[in-house]
Amino acid sequence: MAPHSLLPFSFSLLSPATSSKTEILETFDLISKLSAPLPLPKQAAAAADDETKGEDMPEWVAKLTVDKGAALAWKVMEKEIYASDVSDQQNRFLIRKQIAEDRIRPAMTGDEIAAANLMSGDDFITSKRRRLAGGAGEIGERKEGREHGGLPVIVYTRYGWGCLLYLTRWDASKASVLKGGNYREFHHRSFLAAGDLVEMWAFRDGHGKLCFIIGNKIDLDISL
Repeated sequence: MAPHSLLPFSFSLLSPATSSKTEILETFDLISKLSAPLPLPKQAAAAADDETKGEDMPEWVAKLTVDKGAALAWKVMEKEIYASDVSDQQNRFLIRKQIAEDRIRPAMTGDEIAAANLMSGDDFITSKRRRLAGGAGEIGERKEGREHGGLPVIVYTRYGWGCLLYLTRWDASKASVLKGGNYREFHHRSFLAAGDLVEMWAFRDGHGKLCFIIGNKIDLDISL
């Protein structure tokens, strides 16, 4: 698949927690490798050729990201919903280790990486060097197990309902999860069931907040 072009992007959409100009530039460079521009409106897309209009972004993703003030969005993954993802006892959405490292972590600032427990060995080396050099922008200490609350993020259903959840990585399996007190309601409002194939997309809203959208890849006929 040909790489997506990138629409103009304002650095102001990055998290205000970014600690230095260097980190801003590094974060932007990584985001540009992941992101896809929001699709053209239907009228313009109809007039465009097949290559231009084939952005592989569902309309429900495009509408929500535009509504939330995003300049770009990127696809995190597709996955089949496990029974544990929709269990009221487990109350979490599982994200495989490699997905979190390849498709989420590169778009995060150092502070966000630390909050989500996604620090790597290189991060600890860099942090130590900065401390020794007396520099700023140090990445926080890693927290273990239940001490680690996670990075606050906003997660939306494909129908536009959103809530605050926490992105964190488990120390044992190294898998990441979205968890929190709102997860049970998110699960029920998203109409997800074990065996469903879902898409997960990410974007930063107009305030720079990291957000995710999770929804069925296939349109559902839902009677409310």
